[in-house]
Amino acid sequence: MAWLIQSFVFLLVACLGCHGPVEIESNIIYRKVEQQELKLDLYLPKSLPKKRRPAIIALHGGAWRQGNKEDMSEIAIKLANRGYVVAAVQYRFAPESVFPSQLEDVQAAVRWIREHADQYQLDGKKIGGIGASAGAHLVSLLGLVDDPSYPISSQITCVVSLAGPVDLRLSTCRNELAESPALEQVEQWLVDFIGQPYNSQNDLLWRSASPLFQVSKKSPPFFLIHGTADQVVSIKQAEALVESLSDQSVPVAYRYIPKLNHSLDVNYWVLLRFWQALKASFRFLDRHLKQ
Repeated sequence: MAWLIQSFVFLLVACLGCHGPVEIESNIIYRKVEQQELKLDLYLPKSLPKKRRPAIIALHGGAWRQGNKEDMSEIAIKLANRGYVVAAVQYRFAPESVFPSQLEDVQAAVRWIREHADQYQLDGKKIGGIGASAGAHLVSLLGLVDDPSYPISSQITCVVSLAGPVDLRLSTCRNELAESPALEQVEQWLVDFIGQPYNSQNDLLWRSASPLFQVSKKSPPFFLIHGTADQVVSIKQAEALVESLSDQSVPVAYRYIPKLNHSLDVNYWVLLRFWQALKASFRFLDRHLKQ
């Protein structure tokens, strides 16, 4: 799940090409918890809005234990150039902080966006999400669950998931990654994230952390991008979520990229297919947030 490696950022720059000027407000404190100040970077279009703008929360990968909000900067800049206000968000890491800490953090970030809608001329009803790997897992949960104890909702309008895990149970992991050299490492990441062993007594906890089991007829539209050669998060994860959303008549689109592994492949044709899929996901966001 350490999907956003340095080469990923480099290759994204090459694929995205030139972009227009964007205003960036860095290191805004959106939450204080466990003696830690959690921050976000806000990417705003330079042009003055004629009406309230849609927003997008962007969440980095890193196995819930590492990574930086800056990892999403190139995607955030590209989306800001399409007229979105984008929040790239920091969240707490495992194993020091276990689930649902990370979900609580990004939920607080969505509420922060809504609370500051007037300040930034945002449409609080139109907030999308895009995430990679562990960030895709968290952004999926933002679309599927809410915390009713807060007067302001943290649920988002639509989701773009890049190689996101959806069924975290170790039994599923072992079955899907039986031939993968990454299996042992992935198991450790998952246990560190949940903070409890996987067994019958803790099955409900592991399910509650898994987007697959939160799908309902009220779920928002999803767009999934996943590599068929992924040995960290199996393509079967994406297939299971597509099937579950379809069964509930939830709009879902997907692009499965042949030969793409979990880290972005340097092969030109694989990279090109990924970029075409990413552009399609931007059009998906436009459909659900601009109309």
